Amino acid sequence: MKKHRLILKVVLLGLFLGLATPQFAQDPSTIAKKSDQEARHHALLLGLVRTINTAEVGELSKYGSYSSWQTLLAHQPEYLNQWLTRFYPEDVGLRFGDTAGILPGFSLRFNVRADGQGYDMKLQDTTEKKWGYAAFSDESGVIWLGEPLH
Repeated sequence: MKKHRLILKVVLLGLFLGLATPQFAQDPSTIAKKSDQEARHHALLLGLVRTINTAEVGELSKYGSYSSWQTLLAHQPEYLNQWLTRFYPEDVGLRFGDTAGILPGFSLRFNVRADGQGYDMKLQDTTEKKWGYAAFSDESGVIWLGEPLH
């Protein structure tokens, strides 16, 4: 008899928890849309940082030093525009801008050491309401990701 009561209690508890759960569940359709858009934008951000790092390796190889963003645009327009064409095919006239508005939704801070033997950059997602997601890199080619502490 005790065994049947224990089983009944476990079943009732399971039913109770099963009924209570849906009120705390999240709507997956709205969450998925937001996270897919953010994931795509973050992937673009990382891809652009990798592209800039690769372009800088070309600068070091050809000119013996790393270059500023403006010089990079002048020396390697085909390589950088290939990235634009690949990831923004619908925006035919889109071009890279200065560092503050490198592309819609992105802001770049780019510093080259005085001797040209090093650089550091921060590419930030400006589409997010507060401080935004950012990627950091330097001449090592390593990429660090960051977002503000809340």
